[in-house]
Amino acid sequence: MTQDRPSLPSALHRAVLEEAGYACAIPTCRMTPVEVAHIEPWSKVKEHAFDNLIALCPNHHTRFDLERRIPKSSMLKYKANLAVLNGRYSTLERRLIEDGATMPPGQEIPVHIGVRILIRNLLEDGLLEEANDPQYLLTGYDLGGVKTTELYHFTEKGRAFIERWKDAEPLFDE
Repeated sequence: MTQDRPSLPSALHRAVLEEAGYACAIPTCRMTPVEVAHIEPWSKVKEHAFDNLIALCPNHHTRFDLERRIPKSSMLKYKANLAVLNGRYSTLERRLIEDGATMPPGQEIPVHIGVRILIRNLLEDGLLEEANDPQYLLTGYDLGGVKTTELYHFTEKGRAFIERWKDAEPLFDE
């Protein structure tokens, strides 16, 4: 770091890492450890601003900053999508979205009935729905006659949402 460039304040550094869940902000990566990168180069803006900072793994930081193999427009979209995800969805919902990126269509996801409230926004937005598993419908219960688990899967709308997220496209129609 050059002498004329001040260190990133620790609270700002932490906020950027928290925004990305302490993992690379690129949805197809999500690797750790991460570094904080300026979307618009510090040499141009001469400031550390939250809206201009993003968490990237060392590989993607190098590909973006030094190699210029990732367009700035993509970084801006990744940053905007982080704000949408964090503002709308719970930690569990965000983890389900991340896992959904690697799941085949229709794969069932068991969710304990007591945490259904934590996936409420995915359900309300039509991204996730309860699966009609015939085998489970026959038994219906898992613990001494008490239903403890529900099965869900991503809808077509949910799969499209995940693809837009992976492709750095806006998550909702503007």
